[in-house]
Amino acid sequence: MTIKLVAFDMDGTFLNDQNTYNHARFADLLTRLRAKGIRVVAASGSQYQRLQTQFQEFQHQMDFVSQNGAVVHSNGRPLIVTAMPAAAVAATLNVINHQFSATDIAEHIVVGVKSAYVDDRISQAAYDLTHRYYDHLKLVADLPTVTAQRLDDQITSIGVTFQPSVDFPRVMTTLRQALPAELASQTSGFNTELISESSVNKAAGLRQLQDKYQIADDEVMTFGDNENDLSMLRLTPYGYAMANATPAVKAQVTHHTGTNNAEGVLDVLATLV
Repeated sequence: MTIKLVAFDMDGTFLNDQNTYNHARFADLLTRLRAKGIRVVAASGSQYQRLQTQFQEFQHQMDFVSQNGAVVHSNGRPLIVTAMPAAAVAATLNVINHQFSATDIAEHIVVGVKSAYVDDRISQAAYDLTHRYYDHLKLVADLPTVTAQRLDDQITSIGVTFQPSVDFPRVMTTLRQALPAELASQTSGFNTELISESSVNKAAGLRQLQDKYQIADDEVMTFGDNENDLSMLRLTPYGYAMANATPAVKAQVTHHTGTNNAEGVLDVLATLV
């Protein structure tokens, strides 16, 4: 086995339930991995700016796949941005705001390259929760009618989080069936669906880095816990599901490691050095 690139999801995978990780152990492993020529990638459904904050002391040694693959950075520079068509943005916001009861939805968010955006009527509690995953977050008036032009940004994804009380499989199916044909939705955990252009997924984002660095699929190792990680877990023979992964993910992945709280990712990475 020759591994040249490792990629891990963040929430529920690399990060523990306190939204952090063992910095000292990761620093040691990152140095040793890079010395062996192995590239290290954080691949998340959330925004690039959050990843920069979480890996502030390591960001120049890593690559980043953010927004489920809609935005990819290499060596601190954007490699690709896949924006949603304007008509699809409007249609998606219309579906979210008219096909569901207001009591079904905990929050929804529009995510761009420069920032993420929430309605200025959001509660403080909902804002604080959203800010945990999108630390570049702006309040905008009338989010259901927002456009890329109005934001002066490229809209790359739209997220909707349903209340814990809803029948999530039912509302998820309703949402997916109502989306424009050129879009797709992926579950990222916590009753949240992330909607983007249909070609966007973490495997497609990693493929951009593989092409740049000439890395084959069987030279990649990946880690994840939820549906939006499946594309990159199935990309390679060395996809690892966390012990806390959803049953559907565990069933489709050959390799397994410990939980996010038990440093399951770092334990496997340690075997590479």
